[in-house]
Amino acid sequence: MTNSQRLDDVEDELETVKRLLVSTATYAESANRRLDELTIKQDRTQSHLDQLGVRVDQIGVRVDQIGARVDQLSLKLDSFVTHTQRLFTRAGGEIEETKARTERLEALMLKLDRNFEEQKSQFQEFQRTTSAALERIDRVLDYLFRQQGDNPNSPS
Repeated sequence: MTNSQRLDDVEDELETVKRLLVSTATYAESANRRLDELTIKQDRTQSHLDQLGVRVDQIGVRVDQIGARVDQLSLKLDSFVTHTQRLFTRAGGEIEETKARTERLEALMLKLDRNFEEQKSQFQEFQRTTSAALERIDRVLDYLFRQQGDNPNSPS
């Protein structure tokens, strides 16, 4: 092989290396552009994740506030239920007491009605006997007045 052939082979090989270097440089530039794009996308994604993290934290705070509010309402509801149960228990006792008093009052009213009817009957009997007695007294007086009118010597 001659020097000129060798030189041609070296030039061919250099041309091949040059093309490989150009291709590698183009690929490297393309890879760098893609890497830059991916970095930008990753930055945007990270920004979105940060925003989501803030929103999740805000939601967590709201959930905690709602939980605290629910706990307060639960305590108030428990207190209300307890108070209501006490009121119902007391009202039930008062109702029972009122029923007992009403029953006693009804019994007393019945007794008073019986006593009234008995006294009314006794009074009517008293009126009859008194009227009968007064009638006898009237007859006796009439008799005595007639007797006295028939007897002029009797002292007046």
